[in-house]
Parts: sequence; structure tokens; C-alpha cells
Amino acid sequence: MADRLKDKVAIVTGGASGIGRAGSILMAGEGAKVVVADIDTERANALANEIGNAGGEAIAIRLDVRDTVSVQAMVDAVIEHFGHIDILFHNAVSVPLVNKHDRRITELPEETWDAIVGLVLTGTYLTAKYVARRMLEQKSGSIILTATVDALIGQAGLDAYTAAKGGVISMTRSMAAGLSPEGVRVNAICPGFVKTPHQGVFLDDERERASIEALHLMGIMAPEEVAAFAVFLASDEARSMTGGIHVVDSGYTAFKANVDPASVFKREA
Repeated sequence: MADRLKDKVAIVTGGASGIGRAGSILMAGEGAKVVVADIDTERANALANEIGNAGGEAIAIRLDVRDTVSVQAMVDAVIEHFGHIDILFHNAVSVPLVNKHDRRITELPEETWDAIVGLVLTGTYLTAKYVARRMLEQKSGSIILTATVDALIGQAGLDAYTAAKGGVISMTRSMAAGLSPEGVRVNAICPGFVKTPHQGVFLDDERERASIEALHLMGIMAPEEVAAFAVFLASDEARSMTGGIHVVDSGYTAFKANVDPASVFKREA
């Protein structure tokens, strides 16, 4: 066990799967007392037990980020159990909802818009609101929000998701401006495509996988690679970092396409 987060209490929303699961495990491995907050209580409990069996400390709490009462109950339970909150790593999202139902705006059902914006943007607002209140009381804390590179560049067919995550990016800056003078840091991570179980529908198809890999300079990332940066932002090493929008995307936003236009001129030479 390392100790970069020794004695810190970390809430990880969406903490039972994907990037959230990786964050729960890595933060526990760095000495944090982890709250695996997830709507899937079975997976959350299983992960908390797994962390405990590995020598860490974790509890599982059911959380529906769309529901104020659920968020308040989660925060109260964490305070009752641990006494304070030092880290929020917010990941809660439904990948199947986005992948199967988001659309180009002209074909986007209003109920889908409401569902995605409610989960992604309003869920972030509610969770950050009630956690930040506790952090302000102690004049310290690190809030890490998971956004997406799709909110930074155009992505056809994901109009509700990109709008909601774009809101998260903007809110990161304004939250930092409002909270950081009183000791609470706020940062966002924008991952590229990440190899999670929910993305298997793309990765299991050879042609789909090849096309996705071609968009990343250093290959498709594992959840642990994103979570490792969250650990850094949660640690005292990042004590002066706030209001940042941090791209962790294997080069996805750094280039136009995996081609070499200059090769045309090289051939002519």
C-alpha cells in the first residue's frame, strides 16, 4: 500500500465499474478510505469487499445522482462513518443510455435529452453541491469531475451527451472560481475512448476496433490510466491545481487523422 492519499476520505461515484472502479481501487491502494457510491449496490458491495480483502478500507453506498434525497443521504452517511470528505471523483453515467439512445439533434427525442442531461449535468450539480458544502466547512477538498473529449471536439450523434458534458466543463471553471479561495479545488478530466466493459460492443468488432485505434496516437486507454491522473489531482502534489480541464486521451485531440499528408510531397520529391 502506498500513502499519497493516506487518511483521506474519497467518494467515487459510479465507483463500481469502468473508470470509477479503477479510481476506487487505485485510491484505496494509495491509502484513501474509499466510498464506492453507485446505483448498482451489488457491484458496489463486491468491490468494497475486494478492496478490504486486499488490505484497503472501503464501504459501499447506494447513490442515484439524479435524486437530491439520495445524494444528501450518501453525504450524511459518509460524514457519520468517516467524519469528513476530502475527495470527490465523480464518474456516474449510463454508457448504454448514451450509446443506444443519443442522436443527432434533429432526431433526438426530448425524453432522451432530459434523461442524459438529468443524469450527466444535473447529477454533477447535485453531487458536487452537497459534497462541496462539507468541504467548505473544513476549508479543504479536491473535486474531480469526469468530462469527455467529445465535449471539446465535434462528435456527430451525441448531441445530448456532449451538451451535458460541455456543461460539466464550464461548471468546473465557475465552481473553481467560487470554491477555491476557500480551499476547495475543482478539476475536470476529459478522457478519450476508454476500454471498459460497456464499450465492448465496439472493441469486439475487428473493424470498429481498428477504426477507433486509428484515432488514438498511443492506442486505446485502460480505465486505470485515467484513474491514475485522478489520484494525482486528489493528492497534495496537485495542491495548486484548480479550474483545469485536463485532457487524458492518448493523443485523440492532438491530430486531424492518422495519416501523413506530407507523404504526397515526399513521393513527388
